[in-house]
Amino acid sequence: MVVRVRVRVSRGGRSRIVVVLVNGGAESEEPVIALRPEDAEDLGIPLNNFDVIEVELASGKTHNLISRDKVKVELLDEQGNVLSCTYAYLVIDENLNEPLITDATIDELGIAVISFKKGLWRHINDPPNTIRYSAHG
Repeated sequence: MVVRVRVRVSRGGRSRIVVVLVNGGAESEEPVIALRPEDAEDLGIPLNNFDVIEVELASGKTHNLISRDKVKVELLDEQGNVLSCTYAYLVIDENLNEPLITDATIDELGIAVISFKKGLWRHINDPPNTIRYSAHG
């Protein structure tokens, strides 16, 4: 199992709730959320608002689209309440198996992983004995 969390991604008057992989191995200088094209279409961001970037993966380099403007990303608890919020660049990856957030986004949202293998995490503002479980899509 891995850690997945539920987030609401918003831009303008549109939003979409997505379960994302908490991927500490995906490094970025700024907060980034990577989505599939169909998830991004729901936000109504035209492709002319994206630039092409080179992305370095463990298996080599590839190219993706990145938004010029940031989107709002809210971390949600099990009941849909907002735990924290940040603004992140949106990366569109046609080959993405599941949406993910990078290390910078994880830190900005205050996600503290307890166990990747068991899918356990807590929010930075949770009491020390709080344990949250990986979200399911």
